[in-house]
Amino acid sequence: MTIKRIDVMIRRAKDIRTAMEQDAFMGAAEDWVEQDVVPAARSIAPVASGEFRDSIGGAVNQNQISIYADAPHSKWVEEGTSKMPARPTIKPAIQKMRSKLLARVRAKLREMTK
Repeated sequence: MTIKRIDVMIRRAKDIRTAMEQDAFMGAAEDWVEQDVVPAARSIAPVASGEFRDSIGGAVNQNQISIYADAPHSKWVEEGTSKMPARPTIKPAIQKMRSKLLARVRAKLREMTK
């Protein structure tokens, strides 16, 4: 007995796997940004008025994860000036929480394949 069009079935199975992996990554990345990185960055952000801390956020799309602070003075806080030392917040938070992203992706994949 032969199965006709097995190549089509294999291609569709691969497409399903790719879609599942993409969904798992997107869900895990959104959780990572909202529950891990942004709170970590806000917890170590210097606070004068709170504007910088409150402007820290994140966004996820299929191609990238962005963590940002959009207060007008964010760049000066992160990088410093000739009169003020840098007080990095976002990069240390990402580095501290990096391992949790992979764990979240694995957990999402396990959840999807139950």
